[in-house]
Amino acid sequence: MESDRRDYFRVTDTAYLSAVPFDSNKPAIEDYFPELHQIAVMREFERVNQEYYDFLDRVKDAAVRKLMGLFNEKLELMTRYLHISDIKDLRLDAQRIDIGEGGCSGVFAQAFAVGDELALAVIFTPSYVSLFCRARVVQVTEDADGKRLHLEFRHLAEAQRQALTRHMFKVQAQSRMQ
Repeated sequence: MESDRRDYFRVTDTAYLSAVPFDSNKPAIEDYFPELHQIAVMREFERVNQEYYDFLDRVKDAAVRKLMGLFNEKLELMTRYLHISDIKDLRLDAQRIDIGEGGCSGVFAQAFAVGDELALAVIFTPSYVSLFCRARVVQVTEDADGKRLHLEFRHLAEAQRQALTRHMFKVQAQSRMQ
């Protein structure tokens, strides 16, 4: 259903990509990338962060709001530092990718064929928002960077789809400001 994949809103962004063949006996995608577990925690951090901002909106005292904002900013910086350290240790290279709610395309070192089911890790930079999901190879093309895989997301949870959409709107808004 590649045409369905292309019907979604798409952006060009920068991300770290990692993929391995999917095994139906190992359904938890995060288990395929134990070296990226710390980055996977970002998903939980994002949920707590959203609750934090919802709560912060109800705080009336300006000094308390400012103090809470500074503490949150400090935590976000510490979290990013840890992720940068992890990425450096893993020697992952960021690349430009095209991504939408239906799938993405990027260059992979491994050789995959059309129809292959993959466990996929997408870690956006510099935000370190992460997406761990199943994907299916729908097309393989050759470009200057190597073999570009065009992937269709499979069984993306609604929470993942919403987080991805929020991220894409942020990317689009940032690109309009530049």
